Amino acid sequence: MTAERVNDADMPEVLTLTSVIDSRAHKVTDSELCAPHAMRNGRYAALCGHLVSPAPLIEADGAPCARCVQLDPTPPATPPRRPRRRGWGLRRLLAV
Repeated sequence: MTAERVNDADMPEVLTLTSVIDSRAHKVTDSELCAPHAMRNGRYAALCGHLVSPAPLIEADGAPCARCVQLDPTPPATPPRRPRRRGWGLRRLLAV
């Protein structure tokens, strides 16, 4: 299971669950994970319509489901920027 990104309040939270049936990583909304019908039988409806029986959550995600990627309503995550390292030039000039 992978939490994709932090969203605004109006966007649904989308998580990735790998299915034991087809070994693909499907995208499931947080509201679907909390739905009573899904909690009773342990199967969750993915964005593509596939019913996901989740694999153990300690396993790595499978290959992504192409249809789920197309239907994902959340914007793509931007990688965090590495902080700029400052002061290396001055340290080099003042080295003893």
